[in-house]
Amino acid sequence: MSNLVYLMCSLPALTFGQNPTITLDEFNKDAKSQLSTKHFKKLEAADIRKSDSNGTKSGLKSIDELLDDVRQDCSEIRNAKAQSRTPNLNRLPKAVLGANPLEREKMIMQLQWDELESAGANETFTFTEVVVYKLKLQILNRLHSFDEERGAQVLASVVNPAKKEEA
Repeated sequence: MSNLVYLMCSLPALTFGQNPTITLDEFNKDAKSQLSTKHFKKLEAADIRKSDSNGTKSGLKSIDELLDDVRQDCSEIRNAKAQSRTPNLNRLPKAVLGANPLEREKMIMQLQWDELESAGANETFTFTEVVVYKLKLQILNRLHSFDEERGAQVLASVVNPAKKEEA
């Protein structure tokens, strides 16, 4: 327990939209030095892009359910678009449907952030709080990886591959 307290007290606060002041590598290094091998392996497996599906504590199960619901909603949006129908969303707000892909992704990340805040709200100095911190750090890293110019170049190369070959 004291190692969890030390770890959580030593980490910088995270706010949605901010540029994180700690990298995932720094976080993992700190966590590895403070957590048991068993807990660190569980933490290593935590990823915002996929669920563990075998969370044993209720806090971890609710996080897995959140991540699964968001993934299912994203899949439903793609399937509905391909089938020219209105998607049936479980977790995501209908507002994501009218947003451009970048804004949709940001809205999804904001929803995940808010849900993680709720999942970790009653968790002080617990392993769940550490997992929530890591997932929030992953969200911030992804959010700050978006580069409008680089994205436009990638889009142009996909939409107009012949122009790329001519250049």
